[in-house]
Amino acid sequence: MNIVSESFNLSSLSAEKMISYGLLFFASLMIFFISQIIHFYLGTYNLSTMYISFCAGFILFIPLVSLVLHPLIVNKEGKSETFHFSALLANIGLVCVVQFLCFLIWMTDAIALYSLYVDQHSFLAKVFDIKTQSRGDMTFEFYCFNFILAWLFAMLSMVVGVLPCLIARLDNYGVVGDFVAAFSFAKRHKSLMCFYALLIASSVLVPLLYGKYLFLVIFPSVLAWVFTRLNKKYLESSVS
Repeated sequence: MNIVSESFNLSSLSAEKMISYGLLFFASLMIFFISQIIHFYLGTYNLSTMYISFCAGFILFIPLVSLVLHPLIVNKEGKSETFHFSALLANIGLVCVVQFLCFLIWMTDAIALYSLYVDQHSFLAKVFDIKTQSRGDMTFEFYCFNFILAWLFAMLSMVVGVLPCLIARLDNYGVVGDFVAAFSFAKRHKSLMCFYALLIASSVLVPLLYGKYLFLVIFPSVLAWVFTRLNKKYLESSVS
């Protein structure tokens, strides 16, 4: 009877992991389609330079995408598996609203920056009535700024979005306690977090800008790897 029960649990867990990877690919596919639609319309209005800002903004959705990876979490020894897809679906709506609002706030600022420093006579500058003295073409600086911002977004997404949800599944200190534990973990492992943030930012920007179809392979692979590494590192640090 125990053998049958264990076999059923293993098959159920395996099915959840397969669904998790499938949802991760689906989420990546949705981001890819949205990015290509945005790229097309930006090109129509001669605003292709702004595409990098949208790509950087997509990183803000990583906490939402990472929710589908929770079946991959390795629990502490002796702790039973508590994941249920019903709980995941119940939280998606709230996370979607918060992440979408953050994305809109960032894009508003990106439009202003583009109109001020890249093209002072663009369609956007006219629509939003942004008037400024000509500062010359600062496209290179605009790209550098967005790369740095993408790295900061990735760091913020991990510390404020991914880690608290991960810790809630493993220890559940409460809403405030989970955030405190996330910041404490990030502070203890600053170099590692910076490296993971760089990987995530690169997995979004580089493929979408220079090899768009690679995004469907690189982004989900990097995100899944970073998520599992954060899981294992947190377990190691909590034991020590």
